[in-house]
Amino acid sequence: MTFSATEENYIKAIYHLQIANGKVSTNQLSEEMHIKPASVTDMLKKLQTKKVIHYQPYRSFELTENGSKTALEIIRKHRLWEYFLVN
Repeated sequence: MTFSATEENYIKAIYHLQIANGKVSTNQLSEEMHIKPASVTDMLKKLQTKKVIHYQPYRSFELTENGSKTALEIIRKHRLWEYFLVN
């Protein structure tokens, strides 16, 4: 499955917050990404349809197993790009 750059950024941010805090709230993600909570909610709905997160409105959420794998792939890909751009 392919993801837009924005979706990748959300997945990566959710992954890092989840590692630090367990389940993630909309407000935490909103603060982390400097985006309005309403925009975060819209993206969470999109990510849920792609089966990347377990999301219920007004509750905390977390990545699915597939979402965690996707996040790790995104992080690896971003690190490779950073490496090639630096060198």
